[in-house]
Amino acid sequence: MKSMRLASIALAATLLATGLTVTEGAEPAVAANAAQFDPGNIISDAYFFDGSAMTASQVQSFLNSKVSACASGYTCLKNYTMATRSIAAVPGRCGAYNSEGVESAAMIIAKVGAACNISQKVLLVTLQKEQSLITSTSPSADRYRIAMGYGCPDTAPCNSEYFGFQNQVYRAALQFQVYLNNPTLFAHGPYRYNNVRLNPTASCGSTSVYIQNSATAALYNYTPYQPNAAALANLYGTGDGCSSYGNRNFWRDYTDWFGSTTVSSLVKTATSNTVYVIGIDGKYSLPSADFLAIFAALGPISQVTQSYLDAFPTIGNANRNLRAPDGTIYFTDASIKLAFNSCAQVSDFGGSCASGGFMQLTDGQIAAFHTGPAMSNVLATVDGFRFFVTGGQKREVVDRASLVAAAIPISEVVLTSNAVSHLAFGEPIARESIFVRNRASGEVSFLGGGTRSPISSSDAVTFGADSRNVGWLTPQSLAKIPASSTPFSGIVSNGGTTSILTESGRREIRAGSPLGGVAATAVSAEFLAQYSPQAPLTAGTFVKTATSGTIYVVMPGDIRPIASWDALLALSAAGEPLYSTVGSAIVEAAPKGPVALTSGSLYRTEGSATVFLINGVTSRIAFSKFDYTTAAGFTKFEFTTPERLNAYPLDNTLLTYGLDCSGTKYITADGTARKVQASELALYPFTFVSLDSFTCAKLTLGSDATDLIRLPDGSIYKLIAGEKRPITSMQRLDEVSNGRSWVQVDSQFGALIPTGAVA
Repeated sequence: MKSMRLASIALAATLLATGLTVTEGAEPAVAANAAQFDPGNIISDAYFFDGSAMTASQVQSFLNSKVSACASGYTCLKNYTMATRSIAAVPGRCGAYNSEGVESAAMIIAKVGAACNISQKVLLVTLQKEQSLITSTSPSADRYRIAMGYGCPDTAPCNSEYFGFQNQVYRAALQFQVYLNNPTLFAHGPYRYNNVRLNPTASCGSTSVYIQNSATAALYNYTPYQPNAAALANLYGTGDGCSSYGNRNFWRDYTDWFGSTTVSSLVKTATSNTVYVIGIDGKYSLPSADFLAIFAALGPISQVTQSYLDAFPTIGNANRNLRAPDGTIYFTDASIKLAFNSCAQVSDFGGSCASGGFMQLTDGQIAAFHTGPAMSNVLATVDGFRFFVTGGQKREVVDRASLVAAAIPISEVVLTSNAVSHLAFGEPIARESIFVRNRASGEVSFLGGGTRSPISSSDAVTFGADSRNVGWLTPQSLAKIPASSTPFSGIVSNGGTTSILTESGRREIRAGSPLGGVAATAVSAEFLAQYSPQAPLTAGTFVKTATSGTIYVVMPGDIRPIASWDALLALSAAGEPLYSTVGSAIVEAAPKGPVALTSGSLYRTEGSATVFLINGVTSRIAFSKFDYTTAAGFTKFEFTTPERLNAYPLDNTLLTYGLDCSGTKYITADGTARKVQASELALYPFTFVSLDSFTCAKLTLGSDATDLIRLPDGSIYKLIAGEKRPITSMQRLDEVSNGRSWVQVDSQFGALIPTGAVA
């Protein structure tokens, strides 16, 4: 089992001197890169212990591809046959080998590999490493006799008990299983540091190598040397007097012939989507696709056989807590590892220093993760979250000032948002008296006194919450804060002073104010300081809500709605009304005085059938038919008292289909007002009634009037000099319309315009 015994080392030098390579074959299609050789991980267990790697026919095809023709008088491995013997199973090591009489080398290699669960690729490479049998065109009988180098120590002759091709292949494969199942009985063990010599000559020295798996340990126990720098520098030739080549050539030939020798620590089978991390003590299943990103540092996913996977006991689900062989436990995120500072901190993040609370990985696996800072219980995420992690919960943090207020150190680490997705939400860290927004809905809440008060979007604007908002919280965090029994209305108190919040500042209210009908919320001085003080809301001031256009005048005992802008102007001493927008609950709770008549509405009294249109605060307008008010869009009807109705002066002009808004003339039709150009006023023989600005503002404006009208019966007329002239055909309509559309009017509208000759 010596790979490059002293004689072999000399042979390699001789072959090189004669211009031949030690592989005795053609150059590989893709040469191995010596920089990728890892003495601690020469080949992965998944590739080494895989008895189904190749069938006999695949082995035969491989051998055929390596030698086109044998030298005269020699039998190449591709043509080699022998009478084999049956071999009983060795429990826990190899299954039975059933002879079929005379068998080819390919059959022997395939059957031994399957029986002992050793990859046929490994057996092929070992035959090449030991005796160059794969590529040799003139192998001697001696080479077949000691084909795998089994029983051939560096310091003594080969043991004849193990001679013979089948015997050699079987014995070597069995020995590999012995190494696997007895890791502590041999000089080189997996998952620990080992002194590995560079050469049989002791003076050449050794180096400490962390052997990462059982397969690499088996190679070193079979051939106990590692290549030195000179051997790797001349990967297809010889190095110096202290070079050895067995394990170098094994890695090189396997790489050239079959590709990479290593599998990732992330593995799966062809028949399942479950991905596992292979650790020191077994395998851990990834519970979700998110964990692929967490463990990306361990390499791509490798596909392995079910038998390989079953060889590792299932520990449980993978988690973010990784334990190195030296006992250090790390938190991992985005291929970064952050060392915990105590078992209490491990517990905070949902892990444990006890078995089952972490994943036990090798030093090599741990080293694959980038080293980050020491773990902190405060972490920020790349997408703007901040958490304080304690007791297996994540407590969302509104801002750094909240950490200071809670006496929590503000040092933090930055991780992905998924880093603590496995932890339950706890009560958030939020300082006193603040506005926060719901991350999902955008809804604003006031947090104070350990409670939460949701605020409507309109009131949030009223209170200027956006400009004073200090942070965001998830719905899960907000749900951890009890709802306040007192809604936040915008009335606040601090130090004996009660104020109403507006977007621009705060306005004090005095005791007995009709605006104080809802309970005030106690707030901190810091919160109140965000609002600049403004004039108090006393009698004679005006208020409204964000959701209504109604403006109220504040009276000593109530508030009274003002029905029109003109009425508001009349009440404003400066001629320009100044009002404050306040919370809707404040206005809703305030006692209200009598309401003025609504401009644009129709009113009558119980004792009279006469109906009037209320023209703002200016007048009442009489009309003879409801056709006129309907055409203008004034259809709301109410009863009122004679005193309130008679308070409006009677307009001298009856309402028809003509309206005048500050000099702009309109005709009304179908609930809309249509502007009449000055040049076309003569087309409409109506009296235009003047409306005040508030009533005009209630009009629904349509497109401009034209010189064409259409009656309900479908007849279309052209208006000329105060007459309507019938249009008798569509052709004629096209001729006289000039591309203009008609105005749909009612029958009374048409009746008021005399009919003239055909247009």
